[in-house]
Amino acid sequence: MNSSYLNRLFHSSEPLRGPEKDYYELLGVTKNASQSDIKKAYYALAKKYHPDTNKDTSAKEKFVQVQEAYEVLSDEEKRAQYDQWGSSFEEQPTGAGGFSGGVNFEGFGFGNPPDIFEHVFGFGGPKASTWGGGFSTGPHVQLNIPFMEAVSGAKKTITIDAISTCKPCNGRGTKGGTKPDKCMTCKGSGVRYVPVAAGFQVQSTCPDCKGKGVKIRSENRCHVCGGQGQVNEPRQVTIDIPAVDDEMKMRIPRQGDVPIGRSGLPGDLIVRIKVVPHDVFKRQGNNIIVEAPVPFYKAILGGFIRVPTVDGDVELKIPPGSQPEQQALMKKRGIKSINSRARGDQIVIFKVNLPTSLAPKQKELIEEFVKLSGGFSTSSTTTNSKNSFLKKLFKKLKNKL
Repeated sequence: MNSSYLNRLFHSSEPLRGPEKDYYELLGVTKNASQSDIKKAYYALAKKYHPDTNKDTSAKEKFVQVQEAYEVLSDEEKRAQYDQWGSSFEEQPTGAGGFSGGVNFEGFGFGNPPDIFEHVFGFGGPKASTWGGGFSTGPHVQLNIPFMEAVSGAKKTITIDAISTCKPCNGRGTKGGTKPDKCMTCKGSGVRYVPVAAGFQVQSTCPDCKGKGVKIRSENRCHVCGGQGQVNEPRQVTIDIPAVDDEMKMRIPRQGDVPIGRSGLPGDLIVRIKVVPHDVFKRQGNNIIVEAPVPFYKAILGGFIRVPTVDGDVELKIPPGSQPEQQALMKKRGIKSINSRARGDQIVIFKVNLPTSLAPKQKELIEEFVKLSGGFSTSSTTTNSKNSFLKKLFKKLKNKL
């Protein structure tokens, strides 16, 4: 199907908009509901209003609304856009120009013609699972991990709520020894044809069998899934986490939901990483920032201190006359890059510690230093920077005591 055909179906006039839809209200959840809460609410409502199990005249419409709400709220990106723009978020222009002239579908992210019709008309093409590989989407979960595991990597096993194929009926939705009946509305094809313009028509999913081509009698439905073919159940997933940063996302193939209402492979599980802050280490890109206490006498005379790193404590040389807040660079002591073998550095910030009390002899020696330094006279123009630092430090120490 080429773009010239599609341009005949659509034009650049302002789209008609229906009333605003509250997807959160449709699913009966709050705006800050978790993905797990949204999934549980959806599955319960989908089961309640499924046309095969609920013969109320309004059930079919309600079922479609619930599916639409879940499709948006289960996708983090769509949910964020919906929260900003409302249910018309998909009509918002992606650039300043909006629509102009004909329709260019390349920038819309549609992978095939049925995706276009599902987006514009609200229904999919025939046997939707045959398009795009028949994969489902989601779910999205958040995983909190300690700072050190984010630096070095870890293996984690998590439990998620996932929509899975019903094992007793193997996804068929029928009891053992029974078969579904052919849908008489679509004659088993799973599709219907809708005219969209003079001489043109498009295929849409049959509203009675939802594209399956078959229907299940109530007495033949699987007692576990109620004819759905899928169940919502906990699943354990083991994840190999590399060195990651806060708010990174991992895609775990084939560990998500199976397509609802049709056959197909499970979708991908999206895991958002949340790194728990560390008491000592602060991350800055691939570098690590550490504040290290330095005794005042080592700041004056120089020496060595033990500094924590992600690889364990190491000795760091303190140069004589080191200043408060002075920084030292420890090469290759940072975090390994995700995409290369490169490694960041560790930056150590000196925190010079002054004593809160002195023994008489210590005080005597400091006073002697004061005398030898000329009483900390500031009139001399020959005082070098190191002596100036020492005088300031001892003056601060004397005032503190």
